[in-house]
Amino acid sequence: MKVYILVDGEGITGVVNHPLQVMPDSPGYEEMRKFLMSDLNAAIAGAEEAGAKEVVVYDMHVYGLNVILDELHTGAVAVLGKPPKVKPPAGMDESFDALVMIGYHSMAETEGGLLAHTYTLDMKALRLNGVLMGEIGLEAAMAGSVGVPLVMVSGDSVAMDETKALIGDFEGACVKYAAGESGALCLPLTETGAIIKNKAISALQRVKSFKPYRVSPPYSIEIEFYEEASAKKASMIEGVSRVGKTGIEMKGNNLPLLWENFLSTYTK
Repeated sequence: MKVYILVDGEGITGVVNHPLQVMPDSPGYEEMRKFLMSDLNAAIAGAEEAGAKEVVVYDMHVYGLNVILDELHTGAVAVLGKPPKVKPPAGMDESFDALVMIGYHSMAETEGGLLAHTYTLDMKALRLNGVLMGEIGLEAAMAGSVGVPLVMVSGDSVAMDETKALIGDFEGACVKYAAGESGALCLPLTETGAIIKNKAISALQRVKSFKPYRVSPPYSIEIEFYEEASAKKASMIEGVSRVGKTGIEMKGNNLPLLWENFLSTYTK
């Protein structure tokens, strides 16, 4: 069994404050990395116990330089630096049996969402073929386009609700209970590690019961930004059309390629 793990920062155990914990220049950033490794290694250990023979981790947070390699669970490999296009065996393709998402959060503008955002902080809303979603939904859809199901997500309570509403069946590892934009009731690492490991085991033991989250092509991604300047910048990318003052749209038949081409250019 092959498992692909995406790891982000905002949904990690104990992370509640963007300027103080999340960014590389934050005073609590190194502590955040330690918490991230605890959550991530718990998921990898669970995957291996459930029978995974290959585990690939893709570091999604900020610059993709958060995973501490000398603390990574033996047997897993990590893609660092957020390369926009990753070929097999390190890239997601149909050879993988499952997608696991560790440290995830709710989409931008979510009521009561903890550190809620969608990819970049200037995005207000993202719709795929008309359906409003955040990072959890779009990553699940990209995996689903190559037949890989999202089977487990760890993060805060609001992120669990968002995943349930969009995806349906999945194993949710709630590591903190959101109490607004920058606060949560947090469980200790000893507890969240056990929760994540057990949920990974449960998910992968019944991996064949999950269905990929599929959105039928052709694909249309619409993004509304908070500021007109962001829409103007995005509309300069090849294949991107302006929609009103603060919106853009892009279309294509290959969803991962469509998003990779946009995001890799927009975030330069």
